[in-house]
Amino acid sequence: MTKNFGSKSSKKFHCEICDYITARKSQFDRHNLTLKHISTKNTKKIASKNEYDLEKVLHCFSCHCGKKYKHQSSLWNHRQKCVCEKEEKEKQEEKEKEKEKEKEKEKEKETKKEVVNTLSCEVLVDLFKEMLKNQNEQMLELFKNGIGNTTNSHNVTNKNKFNLNFFLNEQCKDAMNIMDFVSTLQVQLSDLERVGELGYVKGISHIVANGLKDLDVCKRPIHCSDLKRETMYVKDENVWEKDESKVKLSKMIKHVAHKNQKQINAWQQENPEYNDSESIKSEKFLKIVGESMSGLTNDDDAEQCTNKIIKNIAKEVTIKED
Repeated sequence: MTKNFGSKSSKKFHCEICDYITARKSQFDRHNLTLKHISTKNTKKIASKNEYDLEKVLHCFSCHCGKKYKHQSSLWNHRQKCVCEKEEKEKQEEKEKEKEKEKEKEKEKETKKEVVNTLSCEVLVDLFKEMLKNQNEQMLELFKNGIGNTTNSHNVTNKNKFNLNFFLNEQCKDAMNIMDFVSTLQVQLSDLERVGELGYVKGISHIVANGLKDLDVCKRPIHCSDLKRETMYVKDENVWEKDESKVKLSKMIKHVAHKNQKQINAWQQENPEYNDSESIKSEKFLKIVGESMSGLTNDDDAEQCTNKIIKNIAKEVTIKED
């Protein structure tokens, strides 16, 4: 560094690095080129850099709160008490939890997409065909073993026998046959949605019960003479018979459930957004399909569903004795 002293005539040049003073510019320039000046200058630069590096080393362990320490152990002890560090740790843990939640949501979305893609229209059609085939085979077997052996079951007490026979064969002689009732039953998309919302048993019970309520009492193809024992009488092929094994009622229920199930394709056309796994319609579609099919299998659960529906129907068609 150069410093000037005095007037222009007594101008002096001062090298602070070497503490060298001269009045001549030429001598000052010559001094700056000397080995002594260059060596001293470089030495001071190195010393300055070393001081900076030492400062970095001495404060290399720092906390989020801004404090710095020479040793890692000192930083560790500080972090056990530091409020900022605890808050930072809690924030980090919260971030990790959020990440896990996001991962779970993504997995759920992927699962929904897979389910919806699997339940494509072609798969549903094939499944319906297979279930209908099994249903028809089961019905044929039931008719072979059951209906042929059905006997006239009007063996009740004399008083009830007279009243019931008169009611069925005289007052209800123009009642519909049970399968004609099924054929005329109008199943709406709202019925299909109700099955998805309330479940197979309540949904199908509602369809049948509403259809019966729309008919005059004497036009109904089903009557219950004893609610406690679920004694059911059904008109089939123009004849009133006691449905001992509930074969005719089971057949009717399966046909109604199948009519309801056939509405799925129309529902899909009216609700195209069902194919979007993230939409509410997608969840609704899965419930509709699951519940509509639950009672059409050939297992014990399906039989239990049918029995529950018969119980619900019996409540609606119990004969009220005047």
